[in-house]
Amino acid sequence: MELDGKIALITGASSGIGREVALQMGAAGAVLALSARREADLTAVAEQVPSGSSIHVADLGESVQALRLADSVVAEHGRVDILVAVAGTKVAGPISALSLDDLSRAYLVNAVSPMALAGRLAPAMVERKSGLIATVTTSISGGRRDLGAYAGSKAALASMTQSLRQEVGAKGVAVFCFDPGWVRTRMAPDGTEEPCTAAARLVEHIKLGKGSRETLT
Repeated sequence: MELDGKIALITGASSGIGREVALQMGAAGAVLALSARREADLTAVAEQVPSGSSIHVADLGESVQALRLADSVVAEHGRVDILVAVAGTKVAGPISALSLDDLSRAYLVNAVSPMALAGRLAPAMVERKSGLIATVTTSISGGRRDLGAYAGSKAALASMTQSLRQEVGAKGVAVFCFDPGWVRTRMAPDGTEEPCTAAARLVEHIKLGKGSRETLT
């Protein structure tokens, strides 16, 4: 997939892997719609990518904001060719200690909102017979002590991503889920890999423009 001129919506674009994906896709000529909660950080990223890109402040812990985000990007840019759903949150603690708000936020940010975005944008991609949707999961989605909400919500995202691939993959829309591994970010300061390296792998998968039934790494 040629990225030059493509409209790409990237969530979690203010830091970590999302920021690096934005910088690398911008360098390849994509027009970016950058979304995260922190406006100042988004503005700093926007200053480093091609003109014509836009910033969209949204808290994906409120899934209605995911729908508003999709609509606002389409209103500004006319379409979305590529969705890269990187935004995530790590809610830590044993299952028995998690509040309903903890559980709800983990699933809203990590699973419900990415799929709400994908569901909003996929029909127009199908109509154009062109588009790509990438989501980000984790290698611990099978379960991890004291990270049950994070692992479980990412497992749900991976499962729904594959369901979406089966629904639209034969209609011109490439869909895949990406596992970046243990990356050094605000959520994982002890990570063993730099965000730019993981982002480079993700961007290379995007450039291939192919869906996958396997979780890509």
